[in-house]
Amino acid sequence: MQKFLLFSVLVLAVFQGSWAQAQAAGQPPLISVVKKGAAKDTVSLAGLKAAGPNGQLFYRTLTRDLELSGWFKVAASGAGGTVSVSGTIADAGAGIQSGCRVSWTGKAFNWAKVSMGQAEVRKQAHQLADEMVRMIAGEKGIAQTRIVFVNRRGRNNADLYMCDADGQGVMQITHDNVAAVGPRWAPNGRDVYYTSFMKGYPAVYRMVAGGAERKSLAAFRGLNTGAAISPDGARAALILSYQGNPELYVLGLSSGQLTRMTQTAHGAEASPCWSPDGRSIVYVSDVTKAPQLYIVDVGSQQSRRLTYKGSENVNPDWSAKGKIVYATKRGGGYQIAVIDPRAGEGSCELLAQPGDYEHPSWAPDGRHVICSSRSSLYILDTLGDPAVRLINIAGNWMSPDWSDR
Repeated sequence: MQKFLLFSVLVLAVFQGSWAQAQAAGQPPLISVVKKGAAKDTVSLAGLKAAGPNGQLFYRTLTRDLELSGWFKVAASGAGGTVSVSGTIADAGAGIQSGCRVSWTGKAFNWAKVSMGQAEVRKQAHQLADEMVRMIAGEKGIAQTRIVFVNRRGRNNADLYMCDADGQGVMQITHDNVAAVGPRWAPNGRDVYYTSFMKGYPAVYRMVAGGAERKSLAAFRGLNTGAAISPDGARAALILSYQGNPELYVLGLSSGQLTRMTQTAHGAEASPCWSPDGRSIVYVSDVTKAPQLYIVDVGSQQSRRLTYKGSENVNPDWSAKGKIVYATKRGGGYQIAVIDPRAGEGSCELLAQPGDYEHPSWAPDGRHVICSSRSSLYILDTLGDPAVRLINIAGNWMSPDWSDR
C-alpha cells in the first residue's frame, strides 16, 4: 500500500520527479523570444466621475481590468488618451448606478446599469472592461472569468481556492484538509473537477464552484485523476489505473462508456487536455523514461509524440486559438513554453526565463497564461508584457486553472 501511495503522489505531482534526460538529436531548438509587449490604446478616465465608496471600487476595478487585459494603458489622472470614458458612477443604496460613454476614433457606445451589493459593483466593472476589449480591440475579454487553484499546506493537506481574474475575491471552496490536486474548470465556467483523497484513495469529484455538494465522477480501483472535460461538455478525459497501469481513458458523461486511449505497459500517462475541436487530446507520458507530450486522435486512438527538447515536458493546456502551453525543464528549472502542434517543435517559444514556472493554463483570450512559481501565481503575456503576480496573500499556491467564461 505504501508503494502504491508513493506512486500515486508521483503521478499526481505530474511527473515532476527526477527522470533521466532524453533528447532526440537533430530536432529544432526552442526559441527564447524577447518581445516589447503589445501596442496599447491609452484610456483616459478623466471624464468619469466616481462618487462614494462603491463608485471608487468600480473605478479601481475597471482600471485594473483594463491594465490586465493587455490592450490598454490607463492614463495618469487628468491626462488624455485615444480612448475616453466619461459619465458618472455613483452609490445607489447598497450598490451602484452607472451612466457613462466610451469614445474612440469616431466611435462610441453608452453604458448604463444599476447593481446592488459590493460583489455586483465589481461585476459591473468587469462587464464594462470586457465590452471595451471586445468593441475596441476586437478580442475576447477576461475580466469576468475566474481562476481555481490549490493551497498546499503539507504533503497530504491541501484545499481548493478560487478568485476573480484580477486576483480579488479569493475564496476557499473545499475544507477537507486532505491531498487535493489538479482542479479543472468545465467549459460551462461553473463546475470544477479535481482529484481528492477525501475517502482515503485518489478519486475524481465534480463540484459547483463555491457550492457544498460534490459528486464522484471516477472512483475505480487504483488511481483516478486528470479529469478534463471536452469542449462540448459530453466527455471526460481521465487517467485510470484500474487495469494495472495508469492509462488515458475517455468517459462518456451521459452513457458511462469508457474508452481506453493508450496502451503503454512500461509507462504512465498524466495531464490530459482536449483540443478546441474535441477530436484530439494532448497528454504526458514517460514511456521513453522521461515525461514528454503526446497527442492522441480520439477517433482512431493513434498517438504521436509532440516534444523532444527538454529533459521533462509536462502540464499541457490547449488554447481556443490552437496553441499548446506547457512547462519544460531546461537548464535546471522549469520554463513556460508555447507550441503550435500543427507546426511542430520548431514553432516553440519560451515565455519566461529559467526558473520554477509550472502548471500553466490559458486564459480564454488565448493570449495570457496563469502559472505557479515558488508558491505564488503569475500571469504571463504571450505578447511580451511583464509578468504580473496575481495575489499577495500568504500561502503555497499552485496548480491554477483559468475558466473559459
